[in-house]
Amino acid sequence: MGFLRSRRALYLFLGLYAATLILLIPVKSLWADEIIDLNGVRNADLRGVLAFVPGNAGGVPLGYLVDFWMIRLFGYSVFIVRLPSVLFTVWTCAAVYILAWQANLRAPLLAAVLYAVSPLTMRYALEARPYAQAACWSALSTVVFLSLVRNPTLGKAARYAALVALGLFTQPYSSFVPAAHLIWVVLVKRNMRAAGFAGAAVVLASLAFLPWYFKAHGAWQGAISSGVRFFVAAKDLLVIPHELMGTGFVGAALTAIAIVVALGWFSWSKEEKLLWALYAAMPLLLVPAADAYFGYFLAARQMIFALVPISILIAGCMDVRRWGLVLPVMLPMVLLGAMIYEDVRWARRPGEGWQAAAVQLRDAGCTTFVPAGARTMYVFFEPQLRVCDENTLTTAGTVALALSPDQYESVYAEARQRLGRAGFRKVADLRTADPRIEVYRRY
Repeated sequence: MGFLRSRRALYLFLGLYAATLILLIPVKSLWADEIIDLNGVRNADLRGVLAFVPGNAGGVPLGYLVDFWMIRLFGYSVFIVRLPSVLFTVWTCAAVYILAWQANLRAPLLAAVLYAVSPLTMRYALEARPYAQAACWSALSTVVFLSLVRNPTLGKAARYAALVALGLFTQPYSSFVPAAHLIWVVLVKRNMRAAGFAGAAVVLASLAFLPWYFKAHGAWQGAISSGVRFFVAAKDLLVIPHELMGTGFVGAALTAIAIVVALGWFSWSKEEKLLWALYAAMPLLLVPAADAYFGYFLAARQMIFALVPISILIAGCMDVRRWGLVLPVMLPMVLLGAMIYEDVRWARRPGEGWQAAAVQLRDAGCTTFVPAGARTMYVFFEPQLRVCDENTLTTAGTVALALSPDQYESVYAEARQRLGRAGFRKVADLRTADPRIEVYRRY
């Protein structure tokens, strides 16, 4: 266990992990959500970025501003816009190690490794989106919070306020972590001096966030109202156990057993056990409640903050001295192996082919996009692509039909019928993978 407590081992792991993530950046093409976010940043000025962000439901500026400044400083490339997520994930792993050390685990590095190889962590470590950054501010705020509880000072409270504010400006659901902190320090720890400092820090961070909330609230409501309103049903909650750990329901069951073992038999005090339980539970409970209230769709990535305490609890299971050590040791090892297996499967799975499809459309005289708004996904890579309107259809000899995934078949059929009425018939399937491309010629 000495190696797993060594700082030298931590630095070696972080270096190898960062190098692995950097090598994986070009493996996956840009996903739809990345393209949507980067469309508002890539060619905009600062004012344009800040005007674009509220158009996304719950949109806050810090993640977009990081991409904006990276592009301004180094120019646009997939590597440049994804690099911040890699760095934030590596910093989060370091924070998990510190938290596991503070929790007196015999193998704090194991907790960091469990967090690092979680399929959810890996995916958002390699996407130009704000979730890795939000997880980082959340984990670092917990490090500072625990230090504040041990020795309350104004300086620590100021750092805690700054980290909570950074989390709010990156992903508003990160607020559920300081909520867990405050509940624990007031109701469980009953440390009123630390509670006063921490509470003041959270209030200060919230006040700093209010101007943005008042600026963006109307646009958020409009974004939700103009789209599909989602209702979180009981069956939707299955996304949490199925996707959070990235290992399906079996992995979720093993994770639950490991957490029960750690909370039941590890040598933490009752206060410490309640800290990690609250830290894990608050995002898992409040994210679905918030999504149900706002009519937003439930996604596992919104609960990425819970992976930090869950990783620590799984690693804590290994320290339990019972049952001949077989179960406590095997559970973390089995979960570690399962997560690495899922990571390899994900890395080998083809990504979304928007860029490849856009390149294939370059030679088309014009293109009909289904749905029409999906044109932005293609022109992000090939700005010169032309849309087939009523005028071009009367003169064009060959047109392309770009069919974006996740649409109803009736939508595709309507687009094909429209081309048939204009005198075209299908002659080839230029691309059969999503997004699909069909070629039509006038007959």
